[in-house]
Amino acid sequence: MNQSVTDEQRNRRTIFIETLRIVVRWLVVGAVRSLDIGIRNARRWYAEKSAAAGTRRKEEVANWISIAGHPFVFPPIVALLVGASLSNLFDSVKGLLTVILCCLLPASLYILWKVRIGQWSDLDVSARKDRPHLFLVAFAFLLLTVLVLSVTGQSIVYARGCLAAIILIVGGWFLNRWLKPSMHAGFAMLTASSLWPVNLQLSLVTMLFAVAVGWSRVELRRHTWLEVGVGLLLGLLVCRLILG
Repeated sequence: MNQSVTDEQRNRRTIFIETLRIVVRWLVVGAVRSLDIGIRNARRWYAEKSAAAGTRRKEEVANWISIAGHPFVFPPIVALLVGASLSNLFDSVKGLLTVILCCLLPASLYILWKVRIGQWSDLDVSARKDRPHLFLVAFAFLLLTVLVLSVTGQSIVYARGCLAAIILIVGGWFLNRWLKPSMHAGFAMLTASSLWPVNLQLSLVTMLFAVAVGWSRVELRRHTWLEVGVGLLLGLLVCRLILG
């Protein structure tokens, strides 16, 4: 009788120990799996957050480069410096003011008005269908500027620059039938190339900047690399044709 009780107690103890072992193993395995899943999720979240932060930083850099390389910003600044080096600061400033008052300011106001009334999508006039209208307006204001510069006998630097800009716009206008050439890249390369006779090192540096402007337009999803490449090549060819 006592022997049977002892055996039964042993069996119960064995069952209890095995059950406890199974439960502990299940808890440990579950905890390890949960920890592993948690670590993987944390790594994935960190990677996604880092990628998103990296993308935001790239877009911010691209946006600032695009602004610095805008056709209404980069070319006038370089023209001012070149004009001052070739003639004098007073004549250069007078020429720049003429370009601003006769072309850049009215063109900017016109673009802003078209965006505000909802006919154009943004200040860059990104829609390809709207570009012929933009090119026509730019052509008219540039032609007016050339006439004013010529009549007032101002520095030839600005007149030749405006003439080069007219040829560049006509080229972009023609190519707009098939693709949307980047005018940011085109004007940046035209400006950079025009520095070649003045300062070779500065011209090379600004050419790299023109390429960076092209990258920014792709990064901001305004253009493809093909459109940027066409714009850069167009700016280079126009500079060679007009400015020598």
